[in-house]
Amino acid sequence: MKIFIMIAAFFSVVSGCKAQQQPNDAKVSIQNEHYQMGKTTYGVPVEYEVVITNISHETLRLEGAKAGCGCTTPDFTANQEFKPGESVKVKIRFNGSVTGKYTRYTDITLSGGIVKQVSFSGEGIQ
Repeated sequence: MKIFIMIAAFFSVVSGCKAQQQPNDAKVSIQNEHYQMGKTTYGVPVEYEVVITNISHETLRLEGAKAGCGCTTPDFTANQEFKPGESVKVKIRFNGSVTGKYTRYTDITLSGGIVKQVSFSGEGIQ
């Protein structure tokens, strides 16, 4: 009887350790995650696209995108689902209201509580 209890306890510990080894953040791949705008002209809007590819084994949903400031506007289709291997796009627009070096951030929220932060950097000139 003691051997049975010890074997059951061993398998409980081993299966619990294995479950913790699975990474939760490897569900998407992001193209243009840290985009370099280069030199931008003050007052001239610019934009770029972020491509999010589902690399998991389950269907994901693009729930939202929120810019870190009012000079940046994300354009996306809310609640768009994408299956494994499929991609969705988020267009990010910057109004060009900065001179000097800048970095701006946008948080992209996916189903399952996944939040990915993307950014772009550049230098505003007159």
